[in-house]
Amino acid sequence: MSKFDIQAITKRLAPTMNKIQKSKLTSGITGGMMSALPVTLFGSFAALFLNFPIPAWKTFISSNGIASVVNTGILFSTNFLAIVFLLTIACSYAKQYKEDATIPVLLSVVCFFIVTPISVNKINNANVTSIPVEWLGAKGIFSAIIISVVATRLYIYFKQKGWTIKMPSSVPPVVSTSFSGLVPGFIVIILFLFVSGIFGATSYKTMHAFIYSFVQTPLQGVGGNIISIILLWTFAQILWFFGIHGTLVIYSVVLPIFTAMDAAQLAAYSAGQPLPNITGRAFVSTYTMSASAIGFALLMLLFAKSKQYKTLGKLSTVPALFGISEPLVFGTPLVLNFRFAIPFIFMNAISLTIAYVLTVIGLVPRVAGMQPVSGMPIIFSGLMEGSWKISVLQVLLVLLQMVVWYPFFKKADNEAYETEQKNSVSEKTVTV
Repeated sequence: MSKFDIQAITKRLAPTMNKIQKSKLTSGITGGMMSALPVTLFGSFAALFLNFPIPAWKTFISSNGIASVVNTGILFSTNFLAIVFLLTIACSYAKQYKEDATIPVLLSVVCFFIVTPISVNKINNANVTSIPVEWLGAKGIFSAIIISVVATRLYIYFKQKGWTIKMPSSVPPVVSTSFSGLVPGFIVIILFLFVSGIFGATSYKTMHAFIYSFVQTPLQGVGGNIISIILLWTFAQILWFFGIHGTLVIYSVVLPIFTAMDAAQLAAYSAGQPLPNITGRAFVSTYTMSASAIGFALLMLLFAKSKQYKTLGKLSTVPALFGISEPLVFGTPLVLNFRFAIPFIFMNAISLTIAYVLTVIGLVPRVAGMQPVSGMPIIFSGLMEGSWKISVLQVLLVLLQMVVWYPFFKKADNEAYETEQKNSVSEKTVTV
């Protein structure tokens, strides 16, 4: 394939991929989920703190009442993620339309609880109303995404169509803004009251149960299928090869699925229950750091003869170990470089397959679903996921990367070294 053909393909792919990645809907959802990072990270570290794999530690925090305090933190972080994402996604999505987020956020909360089942129990001769917590955590995440997006978009649509109460110019802006959202807000709430009534007449009884059964569970089935994950991450590397940020493109589609899976995983890990999933965002992040090319960076650092690759190894190894792949990808470069296309495109698939098989047969435990921390180096990220065995597997995968990358690196390094030697001889000849 000629360079012209490659450039033509890249030009055709880039607009479509950028459109997917930068659409208001995608940006609103992913931006909202990223905004929830402080809460999701706190839940991850709280679960790790509570379940640190040392029996003496667990006995100590239980006997001193520390565990119950930490569990409260987990209840309102990991087990409260549906509400957290409801707020952050509504805010992020409203900002995509340059609208004030206050009313959309409030409407999203009201609409979410309108469709949430409630129960009335008699305690001490008094009726006590309660809300089941099961829909406030992992099981309610997709409901939260749908409700926040729909409520926000409807509100903005009705407002921009002019379905508002316009106040005189003498009225203070704060009061005027409140009244401008009155009619759209009423319409949105009434629509969700109808939705709640409709689902109440079905066998599902609630919108949450329907979404969980028909949307979230099947999608998590796709996210839990190693074949689909391998295909997705191979496609991501193909996009990277053409200079498109494949990871962002794929995550703009699968992030809600993976987030719900990891939330369920972390909730089970925090409660000391069997982990429900093998895959998820934590699984992919743990085993494909730096595009599974850390071994390539180490080869350049340790074995390169040419100045070109030796220098590149010195510059890219430390960032690669900390999950930063850009110096390696664009410095080599790996983009549009057919010399390294095979390991660059397929090494992720190899790493994920090996990790999945070893997890299935029980040699390595399932990852705990911890929120991936940007810049967390390998080994430490494995320990965060709940076991030293995961860290050992990370190291073994890096060694495997070195084996797979070696013939491609060796050929390129020898060619670069010969070129450098010829240039050196030419420079000496010219000097003489």
